[in-house]
Amino acid sequence: MLQRKTVYNFLIVLVTFLPLFSMSQGVGRDIINVNFGEGKNNPGQPLPASNTSFHFLPDSCPAPGTYTVTNNLYRCPANRMGRSIDNTPGSNYGYMMLVNDTPSSKSRILYIDTLKETLCNGTQYEFSAYLLNTAVPGYCSTDNIHHPRFTFKVETTTGLLIQSSNTGLMPYDYSSGGRVPKFHFYSVDFYPPAGVNDLVLKIEDDPSGYTPCGYSFAIDDIQFTALGPEANIQFSDAIGTELVRSICYQNNKTISMTGSVNAFYSNTALQWQQSIDSGVTWTDIPEANASTYSTAFSVPDTFLFRLSAGEAANVSNPNCRVVSNVLKIQVQGLPNDFTVTSNSPVCEGSILQLNATGGASYEWMGPNGFYDNVYYSHIYTTTLADSGWYYVDVISAGGCRARDSIYVRIIGTDVKINVSSDTAICKGNLVQLNASTSINTNYSWSPADGLSSTSVGDPVAKPDVTTTYTVKVTIGGACIDSASVQVKIKNPMPVKAGISAPNYLCRSYDSLLFKDVSTGSIAKWNWNFGNGQSDTSAKPSIQYYSINNNDLKYTVRLIIADAMGCSDTAYHLIKVADNCYIAVPTAFTPNGDGLNDYLYPLNAYKATNLLFRVYNRNGQVVFETRDWTKKWDGKLNGIPQATGVYVWMLEYNDERGKKISLKGTTVLIR
Repeated sequence: MLQRKTVYNFLIVLVTFLPLFSMSQGVGRDIINVNFGEGKNNPGQPLPASNTSFHFLPDSCPAPGTYTVTNNLYRCPANRMGRSIDNTPGSNYGYMMLVNDTPSSKSRILYIDTLKETLCNGTQYEFSAYLLNTAVPGYCSTDNIHHPRFTFKVETTTGLLIQSSNTGLMPYDYSSGGRVPKFHFYSVDFYPPAGVNDLVLKIEDDPSGYTPCGYSFAIDDIQFTALGPEANIQFSDAIGTELVRSICYQNNKTISMTGSVNAFYSNTALQWQQSIDSGVTWTDIPEANASTYSTAFSVPDTFLFRLSAGEAANVSNPNCRVVSNVLKIQVQGLPNDFTVTSNSPVCEGSILQLNATGGASYEWMGPNGFYDNVYYSHIYTTTLADSGWYYVDVISAGGCRARDSIYVRIIGTDVKINVSSDTAICKGNLVQLNASTSINTNYSWSPADGLSSTSVGDPVAKPDVTTTYTVKVTIGGACIDSASVQVKIKNPMPVKAGISAPNYLCRSYDSLLFKDVSTGSIAKWNWNFGNGQSDTSAKPSIQYYSINNNDLKYTVRLIIADAMGCSDTAYHLIKVADNCYIAVPTAFTPNGDGLNDYLYPLNAYKATNLLFRVYNRNGQVVFETRDWTKKWDGKLNGIPQATGVYVWMLEYNDERGKKISLKGTTVLIR
């Protein structure tokens, strides 16, 4: 039996980055490699039925005499040692074969396979696997616990034994620092007989005696490979250990690799190999048979290289070679999976943050000569001049550059309030306020008294008393500033102009008396009567109008002002009537023809305190009004009244204040 240090294949080298030249013995490609795969779901895929005599059960803890494929031994009861990873290095959810065995007087086939590959005479081969004893020490008495043991066999297809090796009793073994069981490496090494290529590879579970606890074990990474000298490669210009190199396709760079093979073969032959599918398949590079291999790279891709070696007479057969560690060359294209972000917009004076991802290095450029070469760049105290476009070169590990840009906006927070006029206003007047800020701004004015709105940038203010208004602005959702303005009220009492006067003049010569009905502490009056006359007194004299046929109306204006200069203006429109002689028609015809359809006192333009009533022959009031423009349509409660004579009574005060009472009759004609 040969028990040795683990020989890692190329995937393991790349993942774990083991130092070069660390192996004491070289191995060839994996002619057989059963690692059970990996996945998150349990159980994994079973072995083909022809590869084992054990029955598969899709159970995390298989019944005695069966097995499962799992990625976690903790799923079994407490009498099994727990392990959450398989033996295969670099696998995240690697599966392993877990067997729950029973005592037997006969050996059972744990694994069997027939190898039909062309092998080479004089080349040593190795059939190996990793095994662990999963029973928990102390679960049964020490004397009765059975340790499993296995025999590795290499036979011909006719049953002739070529070589075998027994593991002996498998020990309990924990990793340092915790109760985690360890896989152990077991193998059988042999030279194939001349002319024999078809081999039967077996791992047998040896006969066992009685054990009250039963026993269980796990197996992983069953392999068959050639043995030979150690082969190693490195980048020709490497300083120290370098297993991965990144370059840019734009540079069309030539990379040189150098290899060496320990003395072993009588006539050593070399062959460089390449893989472009992550090491699944390897192909010989034509004419690459020297210890140094150089090539140029101009296409983005990932390339794996290794050196294989064998006897010159056998080197054409990959099964007869050893292989070196693996070097990876990442020929990178332009970076495309990158992001460029910032915390813009930001407030003036705060920190601007620029962030880029997806590259190995970065170069920033921007306004005001800005430059930085880190992925996470800052301007700690911003000004408005820092607004603008920022450019970043995202550089891959191989030196390929891609440029992107982002616009940054610095928000000014120097808020000012503009007003449409002097902020000292007369009571009752308005002043337009306007907070000067940028876009995307929220406003909050206080106090709300006298404001048309508290949430707009330009409210109208009409305070009753002197008030200081403050606006708080939130710009871009984050920047906050405020400003204030005082609106002063000049006069404690507002002035309001008012004119009391009749609304009509009568042709051709008439007069009117105008009264000031303004309110407030009035100090000045300015009358304009529309007849060419004006006055500055509070009680103007009677005004006379000589009316020609072209005059239809006159406008009277009164401007008042208090001692603070606050003023107001009132207008009174006087219409000119044909005459002012009040009369009631003696008949009317409410038939809807537009002629004499209504009964009312005519020309009562200057009458005041007017009362007009209409009575039927029974003395019932059928119509009554104090507005002479309101007319009787010959109906009572919407019902047309009968044809006949109706009595009317009219009372009013004339323009001199004299009370007038009139009475008469009218005929309703239908």
